[in-house]
Amino acid sequence: MAGNNFGGEMRIRGSSGDAYTLRAAVTMNTAGLSTEAVRNQNGLNSYVATLRAPSAELTLEDEGQNMDDILRAGSQDIYIVEEFSGVTHVFVSGRITGDAQVNRENGELSGLMIQSDSYRRITG
Repeated sequence: MAGNNFGGEMRIRGSSGDAYTLRAAVTMNTAGLSTEAVRNQNGLNSYVATLRAPSAELTLEDEGQNMDDILRAGSQDIYIVEEFSGVTHVFVSGRITGDAQVNRENGELSGLMIQSDSYRRITG
């Protein structure tokens, strides 16, 4: 069902059973590396690859979670399920990282991301 379907209701949960309410878009960086061109003095480019953790930026609803517990939790598989498209994103051996910030005007919890050892996309 994935195809050109995006958006709709999305859910997040860890293999520990903890689930959180997503508030806004999830931005994913699923590649295990980034590359960039470096210009040499002879006018030609060289290319540098930098390894990085597959990740996803999260915006959650503040539900009174104990952020110390969330940020101290050990590695686990973290699932983001897109109900509309039928796609499941699995961040394998991942952790929630970042600097949690709560906007008390609208209940938005931001500054968090998932970082994992690897990433899998399951369709259907």
